[in-house]
This record gives sequence, C-alpha cells and structure tokens, in this order.
Amino acid sequence: MVAGTIRKVTNPVSEEEFKAMVRAALDGIPEEFRKALENVAIVISDQGVEQHAYGQYWGDGVARDNYPDRIVIFRDTLVRDFGHDRKRLAEEVERTVRHEVGHHLGFDEPGVQGLGL
Repeated sequence: MVAGTIRKVTNPVSEEEFKAMVRAALDGIPEEFRKALENVAIVISDQGVEQHAYGQYWGDGVARDNYPDRIVIFRDTLVRDFGHDRKRLAEEVERTVRHEVGHHLGFDEPGVQGLGL
C-alpha cells in the first residue's frame, strides 16, 4: 500500500447472507423449541460492539409472559470476529442463536454454557 492512500475495507458478508445464516440457525432448532419462539422477536443488530456481545436475550422466559421477549443477534461483532471464514461464521451464528434460545427456555449463563453454548 502506498503511503497516504486509504484502503477501503469492505464487509465480507452481505446483510442478506447474514440473515440467511440466522434463518438457517433457527430452522435447525428442534420443532418443540421453535414453537417456544413463536412470540419472540428475532432481531439482527449492528450494536454488538457497544454491548460487548454476539447476542442478547431480553424477556422473562418461556414460562412467563409479563414482558415482550426478544433475541438480538449482533451482526457487527460476529462478522468482525468470524467473517473471514463463512463456515466458521455460520457455526458461530448458530451457536449464538442456540445460546440465546437457551436463555429464553430458562437457562442462566452457567446453565447455557453447561450445554456447550
């Protein structure tokens, strides 16, 4: 690179391709658990850097219905850390989706990690 020039960094994974990875991860969840997600908003966000996370779950779990449930998958941090390898990125998207679904199903952080997520 010549001194003084600016190299434009392009995003290696398109927004549509990332959405398809999230959809595939959700489709891979067993049917009985997918039914528990019927009223859960699944959101893709680019605020993972601010949250220091790949994903986040907000809500009060499948057993209660006092608050709206939402799973957020942070595209920016996942692509930043794994976007160089699409296969690895898809695996980490799946892991993150399953991790956040685990929270919705009632597992706390040690419980979800105990599942290998």
